[in-house]
Amino acid sequence: MIKNSIKENLTMHHIVFAISDVIETEKFYTKIFGPALYTNSNTVMYQVGQTMLIFIQKRHKNQLSTKFDPSNIGLDHVAFGLKNLSELEEVEKVLNEKEIKNSGIHIDSSSKKEKIWLNDPSNIRIEFYL
Repeated sequence: MIKNSIKENLTMHHIVFAISDVIETEKFYTKIFGPALYTNSNTVMYQVGQTMLIFIQKRHKNQLSTKFDPSNIGLDHVAFGLKNLSELEEVEKVLNEKEIKNSGIHIDSSSKKEKIWLNDPSNIRIEFYL
């Protein structure tokens, strides 16, 4: 087991997502996080807090369902933590201004905390969470 002194200071360095369309993904995430840190013909990267989000377009596309299904095997969702309701309201404002379809602020049934969820162009569920 990793020592608690190490475990308590771990951060998430990066997350790599397999996506279906790098151009649409870049357009989508740039509306939320601003310009990408790096792009090429099949990759786009964003620095979000201490974590790098890396999106790589795959040559062989999976069948995309039209609706998010958390019962599928694999990544369920990614949640970005916010400090307070005013930050969450600011995120909601940006999403709405950029015409990004989202759930609106609502209370999570499990944690009883406020959140917003949305799906990216590859149908990956993203949350902003208190």
